[in-house]
Amino acid sequence: MEQVFALPAKWWFEAVSVWLTVAVVIYFLVSIPGIYFVMKYRFKPGEREIGDHEKHGHWGLEALFVIVPTIIVLVLATYSFVIFKKQRNAPPDAMTIKVTSFMWGWQTEYLDEKGNPVKVVVTSFNPNSYEVPEDQKIVVPAGKPVKALLTSLDVIHSFYVMPARITEDMVPGRITHLWFQINKPGEYWIFCREFCGTGHSHMFTKLKVVPPEQFALWLKGETNLAKKEVEIKEEVVR
Repeated sequence: MEQVFALPAKWWFEAVSVWLTVAVVIYFLVSIPGIYFVMKYRFKPGEREIGDHEKHGHWGLEALFVIVPTIIVLVLATYSFVIFKKQRNAPPDAMTIKVTSFMWGWQTEYLDEKGNPVKVVVTSFNPNSYEVPEDQKIVVPAGKPVKALLTSLDVIHSFYVMPARITEDMVPGRITHLWFQINKPGEYWIFCREFCGTGHSHMFTKLKVVPPEQFALWLKGETNLAKKEVEIKEEVVR
C-alpha cells in the first residue's frame, strides 16, 4: 500500500518499486535464456562427449555485456542518490524538535528559531500498558516538515517514525537527525528499533498529527487536545 500521506515514505515506496522492477526484469533476462541453454546443450550420451578446444570470441557481444550493465548500475546509483538526498535533507521550512531517548522513554523539546526549547513533552516508561497518555504524545502539525535532532542519555536507541518509513540511531554524546512530514491528521506509532535492554518492547510513543492552527494553539498552551477530543466525541454521539 502506497502511503502517499507521509514523507519520506512516498520516496521509499517509489525506490522499492523501481529496484524490484529492475530486479524482476534482469531475473527473467538471465533465467529464461539460462534455462533454454541448459536444456539445449545438456549432456546426451553419444553426442559431443568430447568438448571443443577451440576458443571463439565476439567483441560486440562482450562489449554489450559490459556496457549495458554499467549503464544500468550508473542510472540506479544516480537515481538512488537523488532519492537519498530527499530522504535525508529536511526542507528549509521544516520546524525543529529535539528528541532525547533514555531507558525507556522519550523527551521531546520544541525549539524556536534560536534553538531554545519552548515546550517539553516527556513520554515515561510504563511496563504494564501499551497506552500513551494524551499529555505524553508528540504533537506535530499536518502537512508540515519536521526535523528531529536525536540523541540519547544512556545507550543506543533508534527513533522510528512508522508512517514515514524513516529511522535513525540515537547515540549518546552525538546529535543525529532525520525528518518527516505527515499530511493526514491522526495518531501514528513511534518505536525504538534498536534493542536497548529489558524495557525495549515498551519503548514507544504516539505521534499525534493535528491541523496547523490547532497545533499553534497547543504549542502556546491555549488549548487542550485531550479535552477537545472528548468534546468532538460527545458531539458525534449527540
